[in-house]
Amino acid sequence: MYQQRFSAAAAQGPWAGAPGASQQPFAPPQMTSAVTLFADIVGYTEHCETLGPEEAYLLLSDFYRHTSHATTMHNAAIVDHFGDELLAVWKGNIPLEVQAFRALRCAFTILGEVESWNEWRRQSHLSPVKVGIGIHAGPVMLGRTLASHGGGMSVFGDTVNIASRLERQTRRFGADIVISDELFRLIAGVAGDTAILNHFPKTISVSLSGRAKPLDVRPAIIRPDSAGK
Repeated sequence: MYQQRFSAAAAQGPWAGAPGASQQPFAPPQMTSAVTLFADIVGYTEHCETLGPEEAYLLLSDFYRHTSHATTMHNAAIVDHFGDELLAVWKGNIPLEVQAFRALRCAFTILGEVESWNEWRRQSHLSPVKVGIGIHAGPVMLGRTLASHGGGMSVFGDTVNIASRLERQTRRFGADIVISDELFRLIAGVAGDTAILNHFPKTISVSLSGRAKPLDVRPAIIRPDSAGK
């Protein structure tokens, strides 16, 4: 079974956002505002303890494919992967609060994709997968490092670090998504249906690794029937 899926996955070619899937022309680094989303597989190391190399490859391939459906649907400008971790970025000329709304809707779509994936995994007698997501917005440096010259664009700075650390906070709260209160307030200013914010009723002040000042965050535990909304 795994050998057949391994061959099929290899034949599909790179997923959206994979290195080599698309090449962007070189541009000098620039400061801009962006929304950054991190998602990763909770307990990935524990999963890998019971998996062979091919099975671990297929687990990540499925994760990349399902999350790429969501990031494409919600128009992420940059998508990158680091092991079992996804980075998605929203930037551009439209208001930052609109980008923030897109990112949060993407997070719910990711959870919906993972729930569908878990249905298949349960039917295949495989253990379910849980994904944690963190989102923050603010100033970033957009560009390529010297080491990645010729590769895709990425973002750097405190905003990126905070989003990554918010994703790690999902373990602390037993949450599916953790967003900064700053992101929450950005989205609350968007005209239209922001009922999605009802999933984030409580503000909690937390200390993030490596940061001197505490940050106000909002965790959410999402029921399966709410994912994708």
